Amino acid sequence: MENGFNVTLTSSDIKLSKSLENGIEFSCQMCGSCCRGFHEGEVYLYPDDIDRLSEFLHISSNSGLKKFAKKYLRIINDTFFWKELGEERGKTYKFKNIGLKFTGDDEHCQFLKDNKCIVHENRPFQCICFPFWHMLVSSRKNFIEYAKKCPGLNTLKGKHYSKEEILDWATKEYEMEKEYFFKMRQNDFNIFKVYPFLSKDMLNK
Repeated sequence: MENGFNVTLTSSDIKLSKSLENGIEFSCQMCGSCCRGFHEGEVYLYPDDIDRLSEFLHISSNSGLKKFAKKYLRIINDTFFWKELGEERGKTYKFKNIGLKFTGDDEHCQFLKDNKCIVHENRPFQCICFPFWHMLVSSRKNFIEYAKKCPGLNTLKGKHYSKEEILDWATKEYEMEKEYFFKMRQNDFNIFKVYPFLSKDMLNK
């Protein structure tokens, strides 16, 4: 889950932390920690994620999407830094996004059952590309902080991911965020135009 570390990018050219120049070994230890607790951050969802999940859950109608949204989603705050081509300064835009709604005393993802993701093959892209989010791989400090909580990053064992593979994952994530930002901007940052199945009472929760 991304926890709001400040990341400023103007293109998909991500500057990789020097500590990852030679790649890294990583293998998920199935601890489930990254699927619990808002204090760890949010799990953002994007249009492709919604399409993939709704297809997997056999949701095809607008009423079905509305029920899905009320049960599994929440409207959250988001930001994106963008500098127009030729401009000297950029701007941090504030707008709304959607994320997974957690539940229970441990604030766990509703798709987490017996410490396993029941939508694993169709999980959000943010979950798929962990730990190679651009806000992690571009900052040694951020990476070290996450490594303290993630056994997969702490042990540094498992599959070797090359510098090129890490950059590819981080770039895909950034491009997905940018595409959503452009879509929101085209719709006057009105999330209900982008996701018409959301209900306005979700803003107050």
